[in-house]
Amino acid sequence: MNRTPSPLIPADFDQRYERGFGLLAFVCNRFVLNHMRRIGIELDIDLESAMIWGILAHMNNLPYLPMNADPMKVLNEIGMKSNGDLVPLRLAELTMITGLPKETVRRKLERLRTAGKVDRTPDGKWIFMRSAIGEAEREFTRQTVLLLLQTAESLQRILERVEVGSNGK
Repeated sequence: MNRTPSPLIPADFDQRYERGFGLLAFVCNRFVLNHMRRIGIELDIDLESAMIWGILAHMNNLPYLPMNADPMKVLNEIGMKSNGDLVPLRLAELTMITGLPKETVRRKLERLRTAGKVDRTPDGKWIFMRSAIGEAEREFTRQTVLLLLQTAESLQRILERVEVGSNGK
């Protein structure tokens, strides 16, 4: 994988990763598992519905945010294109992207619509509802950012402390 150079990623990352794999995997998985648990408890939504809702929100904005684009140059402070236009998605597109069965995606979209999180356009496409982002979602994201930054610090400390021999192993 080609990586953009970052001051956070050591030049000998691959060697450090191999040496610290166990600790790195533990810290990463602890974050991911806790995040999934928090989605269900704090947002009161099942993981598949959360994935569909999140993918829809991102894909509605995707045409405005090409790969490797700086989100701060394209999206406003609420994560939307300044003019507010979103690009609706067809059920078939969401099915393909999520890898879930079409009927599962359709059923979960209908439940999300009933909950006011998504809506359907007159031509049958699906769109994320900005109004669905309330105080609970904002606080969830605030906590996620804090936990993610703490996780990144832990990963960085592990990578710094892993001893790599002079031959890179």
